[in-house]
Amino acid sequence: MKKLCFATLLLFGLTAHAETVGDTLVIKNAEKVTIETLDTVQHISIRGARDNAGFRYDQRIAYKDTTAVRRSYSKLKDFNKIRLSKKGKKNYWESSLHLCLGLNAMTSVNDDVYSDANWSFKVWPSIEIGVAVTADWCPFGFKNKWSLGLGVDWRNYRMSKDTYIDKDNNARLYLEPYVDEQTERRTSLNVFSVQVPLLYTHTFDADERWSVTLGAIVNFNTTAYAFRKYTAFGEDFEVERHDIGVRPVTLDFMVAVDAPYLPMLYFKYSPTTLFKSGRGPKMHQLSFGIGF
Repeated sequence: MKKLCFATLLLFGLTAHAETVGDTLVIKNAEKVTIETLDTVQHISIRGARDNAGFRYDQRIAYKDTTAVRRSYSKLKDFNKIRLSKKGKKNYWESSLHLCLGLNAMTSVNDDVYSDANWSFKVWPSIEIGVAVTADWCPFGFKNKWSLGLGVDWRNYRMSKDTYIDKDNNARLYLEPYVDEQTERRTSLNVFSVQVPLLYTHTFDADERWSVTLGAIVNFNTTAYAFRKYTAFGEDFEVERHDIGVRPVTLDFMVAVDAPYLPMLYFKYSPTTLFKSGRGPKMHQLSFGIGF
């Protein structure tokens, strides 16, 4: 509700009365004007005028809701949505903002060149952070929704403190052990991606509390590097290894479940290997966490 109140509007030198001019009503020297605007009704209230303190005027104007874009907060889960077209029982569009926070892991790790290498990844604190905006089409009502979007995603894979990632003469990744003098070690693999999600969501109840989302996410991996940090002889060192042979495009399959009183729970798995053939070990990305 929007409420606009003009209090004590005194126009000196003018007569206090109301005139009807054609289809226009002119009210002079109004003391108080109140305009209340709802979604489909506007209420105009005028109180008092010069030489006529008891003057009263009330008018309600009904109009169609032609707002092309408006927010809907009828439910907490609707907070991130913007209607792109008027919502009806069928065939409407909306836009949604999505935020995910999760943990990462690597599966099916196989180094067929350096067979003795131990590519050990830790689920914690391997963190994923992502944000995306989707355009959501509901052709048959709210229970079935198809979404296409654009987002960004950062994944950090924390590794064992015993080794760090380096490249050999053929630009292939391998693991090198830290020396004893290198302490306070930290090794990680970092991937930043621009994402295009293609999703389908089915809602099971009229209150939109239970739903399942299935789909795929195309990752355009724009930045990837191996990172190591350590202390040696009282000094801190940080080293980044770029051009590590990550595939420019990878794919994630995703399933997500939304339930009452809980954030959305998601699970993603990549059937494509992270590294190009001949540039690193074969491994598949896995992520899980919560979404909003």
